[in-house]
Amino acid sequence: MSFVLAVESRSLIPKVLHLSGIILKPIPVLLKSVHAWIPASTGVITTHALSGATTSVVAESNAISLKVGDSLNYEFKASPYSAQSFKVEGLPAGLSSSFSYPYGKINGTLQTQGNFSIKITGYRYSSYRGNATPTYTLNLTVTEDTNLDTSDSEVVSNFSEKTKLDNGWYQAWLGIFNSPNNENWIFHSHLGWLYLHPISKDSFWFYDERLGWLHTTKDLYPYFYINSSNSWLYHLANSSEKRFWSYFQEIELE
Repeated sequence: MSFVLAVESRSLIPKVLHLSGIILKPIPVLLKSVHAWIPASTGVITTHALSGATTSVVAESNAISLKVGDSLNYEFKASPYSAQSFKVEGLPAGLSSSFSYPYGKINGTLQTQGNFSIKITGYRYSSYRGNATPTYTLNLTVTEDTNLDTSDSEVVSNFSEKTKLDNGWYQAWLGIFNSPNNENWIFHSHLGWLYLHPISKDSFWFYDERLGWLHTTKDLYPYFYINSSNSWLYHLANSSEKRFWSYFQEIELE
């Protein structure tokens, strides 16, 4: 009986090996591709596939420290395969996100102090469709600008760089001006009385009683856009009699 069983056992070996050969054959390409898009099980793989391989969001840094009033220009992408859309959550006031393939971007001027966790997730398709990368966290720390004089009016505080002089006078990129009563009216040492309407840091609409609404920024100055003629003025800061050169009229203006 033992002899018979031994023979029968050996007779099964070729069959088992033959079956194993079928099981161990390479998985068809189509099946591999489909399998790669199945979400990974928790505790087995910590990333998801965007295009048949492990893909995640990458950026230069995941921790940034800035001050209120600072600008942020931050880029990120998915690697090694590109995402077609990014969902960005938890942005503080003043920041917005955009997408220009293959990069996602966060831009803006920081307005509020605090600690912020910005969540970024890449998706295989547009409109946040398809498989997703793991969520990437950008830790943003925003502190108060210690150089900011909190006694300044809202208008004056919109000049990023300024020196406080005596008796309500300031010196900034616009020149020397006085801010009486901490209101929107200022008296400029060369331009006279101006009503300031701030748009953002270092960007203003000015109302001049003679010329109407003018616009300039720290980057544009000494050029002013004049709304009434849809043209440009140049501030003649060194002139004792004239205030502007008009490119539209081609004359100096008082």
